[in-house]
Amino acid sequence: MKNNPYTRIFVKFFSVTIGIGALLLLIVSVCSFLGLFGGVDDLDIEALTLDYSSQICYIDDEGNERTYTTISSEQNRIWVDSEEIPQDMKDAFVAIEDERFFTHKGFDIRRTAKAFFVFVKNKITRQPTTFGGSTITQQLVKNITKQSERTAARKIREISRAVNLEKKLEKDEILELYLNSIYLSQGCNGVQAASHKFFGKPVAELNLAECASIAGITQYPSLYDPLINPEKNKEKQELVLRKMLELEYITQEEHDEAVAFELKFTEFDPDELATGVINSYFTDHIINEVMDDLVEIGYSETMASKMLYSGGLRIISTIDPNVQAAAEEVFENKENFPNTAGENHAQASILIMDPYTGGIKGLVGGIGKKTGNLVLNRATQTLRQPGSTIKPIGVYAPAFEKGIINPADIYQDKAISYGEWTPRNYDHKYSGNVSVRVALRKSLNTIPVQILDEMGADYSYNFLTRKLGITSLVKNETNSEGKVFSDIGLSQLALGGLTHGVSVLELTAAYAPFANRGIYTEPHCYTEVYDAKGDKILSVEPEVRMAMSEQAAYVTSMLLKEVVTSGTGGGAQLASGMFTAGKTGTTSDNHDRLFVGYTPHYVASVWYGYDTPRPISAYGNPCIPAWKSVMTKINADKEKISPRTPVGVKYASYCTLTGDLPGEYCGEEVSSCWFITDNMPKKVCKNKHKPKEEEKIEGETEEPEEIVVPGEGDAPQEETPGDALETDVQPAA
Repeated sequence: MKNNPYTRIFVKFFSVTIGIGALLLLIVSVCSFLGLFGGVDDLDIEALTLDYSSQICYIDDEGNERTYTTISSEQNRIWVDSEEIPQDMKDAFVAIEDERFFTHKGFDIRRTAKAFFVFVKNKITRQPTTFGGSTITQQLVKNITKQSERTAARKIREISRAVNLEKKLEKDEILELYLNSIYLSQGCNGVQAASHKFFGKPVAELNLAECASIAGITQYPSLYDPLINPEKNKEKQELVLRKMLELEYITQEEHDEAVAFELKFTEFDPDELATGVINSYFTDHIINEVMDDLVEIGYSETMASKMLYSGGLRIISTIDPNVQAAAEEVFENKENFPNTAGENHAQASILIMDPYTGGIKGLVGGIGKKTGNLVLNRATQTLRQPGSTIKPIGVYAPAFEKGIINPADIYQDKAISYGEWTPRNYDHKYSGNVSVRVALRKSLNTIPVQILDEMGADYSYNFLTRKLGITSLVKNETNSEGKVFSDIGLSQLALGGLTHGVSVLELTAAYAPFANRGIYTEPHCYTEVYDAKGDKILSVEPEVRMAMSEQAAYVTSMLLKEVVTSGTGGGAQLASGMFTAGKTGTTSDNHDRLFVGYTPHYVASVWYGYDTPRPISAYGNPCIPAWKSVMTKINADKEKISPRTPVGVKYASYCTLTGDLPGEYCGEEVSSCWFITDNMPKKVCKNKHKPKEEEKIEGETEEPEEIVVPGEGDAPQEETPGDALETDVQPAA
């Protein structure tokens, strides 16, 4: 046995492994103890320990920075300060997670050594490898950085960062941060959220038994979850209590009482906690956006929450308080909307943007007085069917851009079947030959379907997603039953029967290029965020792109002006005479009504319907008067201007029956509108409609010096319906 070569090899191998391991452990320990492997300069540690309110600011018309509102720790429903955390909770976590927490300098050499040798043993025996031995400080580093890959390099860096963190923070500060960031199952980050989730009360009210129950969750949240495995949680709770007794945190009597205490778990949603301070919908939106962006640059959700509510941040927002106030005044008054009585009443939302900068100036996410924080924001968080509001952005504008149509082109409004589907108009009637101009004004359904069929659904889909920023469309999506959905289709892109729908936010931004010479700017609610020291930690650089040519945007805009003056959007025109354009939308199932419109100063969208979709009983479109009320207020002191006429468009006459240039027999069948110069009617009408009129047809050969919009100048009008309510017929699901 003595001379067994295998024994000698094993002993030699084992000795060398242990020696090398011990040497490496010594080197790593020394370097980590000195903090040489990783600093914490990239973590805003000071912001995490502050208790200063954050400010949401805005820039006024004179360029001065003003404060819109503040958000403070009183509004933070997740974070709990150290003095509000029971000592039993602190002791329970220290006992079960890191018993030498108050004596080590960031890492525990004994636990680290044990973890290393377990690692070596598992490697030799080919057992699953884990890296245990983390101190509370190390776990905090992991929670802050969100780095959790199981590699030796990450572990060494984590230890070194923990050492550096201990040089910057007191033990109680570290423990406070840790207890607010630890994951405790059921989506709970931190002991405050866990306390409300499992016991239905603030953490400050927990007794010893309940504290030990929560502390027991952390090592294996899914196994020790009190709601899923109450027996396992009880076993772990008693282990925590024994450890606390062993370390003399509690007496034998306290231990026995806690073990005997009957734990009563409850289901409770921490998001329902009232704060006493009700933020505006805009403030809610900016909180969500800044939170997401902080998480994106490396902070955990809980840490981002702490920074936002208590870190003394200064957020430069895009809000205009006057715009926000005007929207709130209209939407908080339920009398401005039908069907607002009862618990499950109708709802509505509005979002107002600056079409040139993409800055959100105001938004309201519901009808009536806001009663809570971070509640459902229907302007940004829900997707609804756009109905006919998709026609200008999904069909007409891209078709003008591609040169497929001009406003005078004639299409036949008739029943056309596409497979088993036949699109129908809102009144189930057909008008025969109709120009593109009239089809858009009347919101006919058959014409945009024909145009889209000619243009190609792929082109429309790419135009909406790549040019106009619509992110909710799908190419091929399979549901749980194996059914495949796609938004690349005629009914989807011509009439708005989408798989998921569109948000009011993205719909508003998609219309902005009509007011901004074809330029799309990504919508945003803030531009910069500064920490308490004045250093910039976040900045927004919205994507800006040419969504369509200035000519296509202008021609479409002139037609959308007619929708307001004499089409389905009648009633939206501002009394001041300010240039106003827009488009209505109503779905075939009558679940959604919309209006998207703009002036040279603002673009805004209004949605009306029910949270759980059902038919709307109100006559007409409630979105139009709400939109007009808000836009009248915010445009009142604005200069009355019209869009600039670009080079490459021409105001010209055409025959309303053929779409050709007027001939000698067209007589009264002549109208005028704006065309893209390169895509005007090419031939002269030869049809003998009526005897030629002797008088000159207004607008036939002369371009107006200023913008002449049909209904506001010399341009004759085609016959139009009144304030009709259009619907968009879509195929059955």
